[in-house]
Amino acid sequence: MPKLNGILIGREQVADATWAFRLDPKATLPYKPGQTIDLTIPHPMHQDELGNKRTFSLAAAPEHGKILIATRVRGSAFKRSLLDGPLGMAVDVEGPFGSFTLPSKPSRVVLLAGGIGITPFRAMAEDAILRRLDHSILLVHSNRTPEETPFLGELRDWSAGNPGFRYLPTMTRVEQSRMPWAGERRRVGPELLADILPSDRSAPIYYVAGPERFVKGAAESLKAVGVDEDRVRTEEFPGY
Repeated sequence: MPKLNGILIGREQVADATWAFRLDPKATLPYKPGQTIDLTIPHPMHQDELGNKRTFSLAAAPEHGKILIATRVRGSAFKRSLLDGPLGMAVDVEGPFGSFTLPSKPSRVVLLAGGIGITPFRAMAEDAILRRLDHSILLVHSNRTPEETPFLGELRDWSAGNPGFRYLPTMTRVEQSRMPWAGERRRVGPELLADILPSDRSAPIYYVAGPERFVKGAAESLKAVGVDEDRVRTEEFPGY
């Protein structure tokens, strides 16, 4: 697959310790929401033994012509290079990869996201809204606190203005928050799923994305409330 030579054109903090980065690939990158790219920084400001290449889910609808990714920024040299590097810094983009995408025909869809696992689902929701797709989408997003929830305000606004898209954030450690929270507080487990899923569990297609522990627990919880595992698609986000 050809490599596109692009540049970093923007960055924005979207939650505590979480940043979104906008890239210009300098050429058209046709992709479907839910797919990933491999991103290389040819000349990183910081280096470590993990190297200068990472995989990211694309976080925006393809209509924009640019690329949006988002990640928790911890101690890795790669992420510090994204955060500290100058705008205009050279990057290489390879892809797109993967089939973690919405059905082409109108469908009922349940998306379960843990933390930064929201990124492919943000792209799916934005694309469905922009193209006025006939999907019915429920997006459940689990985080510890509102401060740690990427794209919280934006997704709430999309949900309020689009009847085909419902956003349900849940905060599992509200006692640690500096902000008030009057919404859902349960983990994505059998109790919560039993309350929010349709009685016909075979009607939707289910997607799960996030850290390995979240993905495993959510998949097991879906099975516990009667969802056939053949209707569940998963994507794990490593913590590099």
